[in-house]
Amino acid sequence: MDYIDLKRPRLLVADAETGHIYEHPYLEAALDNGVDYLRASAKDFTTLPFDWDLMMMPDTQAVGFNPQSGAFEVVASLSIKDPNGEDEIIKTCAVAMHPPPGYVRHYHAAAHYLDMRHPDIKFKEKGGGSLTVFGQDESPEVPLAEDSIGGKSNGGDDSARPGLPLWAYTAVGLNKNGDYVASLFVGDETTRWSPDLYYQKDLKEKIAQRIEQSPDNAILNQLSDCAGNYLCCCAQNIFYERWEGAVPCAPACTARCLGCLSKDPEWDTPTPQKRLKFSPKAKDIAEVMIHHLERAPEGMVSFGQGCEGEPTMYGDVMVESIEMTRAQTDKGIINVNTNGSRPEVIRRAAEAGLGALRVSVNTFDEAVYDLYYRPQDYTFADVMRSLEVGQEMGLYNSINFLIWPGWTDRMEELERVSELVSKGLIQMIQLRNLCVDPGHYRAVLPPKEKRGLVIGMRAFVEELHRRHPKLRFGTFNPRLNTDWYDAVPSWVKTESQRMKPLSA
Repeated sequence: MDYIDLKRPRLLVADAETGHIYEHPYLEAALDNGVDYLRASAKDFTTLPFDWDLMMMPDTQAVGFNPQSGAFEVVASLSIKDPNGEDEIIKTCAVAMHPPPGYVRHYHAAAHYLDMRHPDIKFKEKGGGSLTVFGQDESPEVPLAEDSIGGKSNGGDDSARPGLPLWAYTAVGLNKNGDYVASLFVGDETTRWSPDLYYQKDLKEKIAQRIEQSPDNAILNQLSDCAGNYLCCCAQNIFYERWEGAVPCAPACTARCLGCLSKDPEWDTPTPQKRLKFSPKAKDIAEVMIHHLERAPEGMVSFGQGCEGEPTMYGDVMVESIEMTRAQTDKGIINVNTNGSRPEVIRRAAEAGLGALRVSVNTFDEAVYDLYYRPQDYTFADVMRSLEVGQEMGLYNSINFLIWPGWTDRMEELERVSELVSKGLIQMIQLRNLCVDPGHYRAVLPPKEKRGLVIGMRAFVEELHRRHPKLRFGTFNPRLNTDWYDAVPSWVKTESQRMKPLSA
């Protein structure tokens, strides 16, 4: 069967055993808007740079569109030629890509999920128990190390983790020129976050030089691990002495997010970064902050990094470190990335010198918020109160909006966000692609008939911008201490020349 419409991207499938990617002989790439499969057109995709990676999606089957029958088809297998030229039937799975920082997923990869159960259930079937959760009653003075964790198995390799790893699986295809394409768009300028500015050959040397200055500073030693092993850009900035730097402080958390990127299950399956296993001292945090803010151009330091839990749980330490820092320097901006569970800690931090607040939410629907964050000792009302405290204290309020096409881009969600912007509670929306096991998450979200109108992520951003021209969009903490901020439009497309949309 011949492929019919060369203007439409073609379907890609992966060999479930080897991961090798194949072009389907006649099916078009399909899109998943979170509620329905859609036939894709060229305008839905952007050409990827040649060196960007694709990924297979274990325990799924690709879904493509058949232009002859006008129907969507699930692809469980594919006939290929083996090295000897013989026909071979391979088991296949869906293909996707994960947008790098600065890019926003527009559509999910169209896939049929073979196992949509809760990750905890799938973990148990592999021989594990429930996820290890550190509660509020645990002493923050006790290091949360191996003695706090149950027995381990499977060695931490990728195959040990049931369900899909925590990535933002985005629709991909192959265009008529043989280029990979993906359904994403530029969400922010990346002049401070381009990968070629990081992972440089001199990083090890810079880490060693800085550690030599303060060898006993536990925060610096943690950051050296984050910069060198977890490839954290904010951690690397501490050693490059520039822009936004990380200051982690919290080994525990007040939530149990389905997509937590740092807390290991008790059998040590892989996460992008490990959570720090000690409670830092205020003087160590302050030393790092003072050093950075005194030297860094466009200096910012941020609590609430990927290697930690909830920083406001350790409010006394955080506030004291801010007081110590502001007693030494008034340069730069001190920011906290938080789940908003401790509004009064935010108030105290603002009194001490905090300048910016970023509250993490996946939705302003309380039931779905609880479903994802699984708050332990706080409520959604506390989250909203934190935004109010930020406004009252004159902080720059952002939300870390964990977006999920098919839920975030509903008109009902747009109206809720618009109301908060009108009240002055939100000055910036940071669009972050929600990384979670997609099979389970879509299974527990409210059904299609209860979601109302879904308009797409581009339309969601454009309508909010139309209503609130001064509302800022991006994916990174804003560069508030530079003239750049006022000059840049609400969402920017610099750095997009390498990723030109396909012509229709």
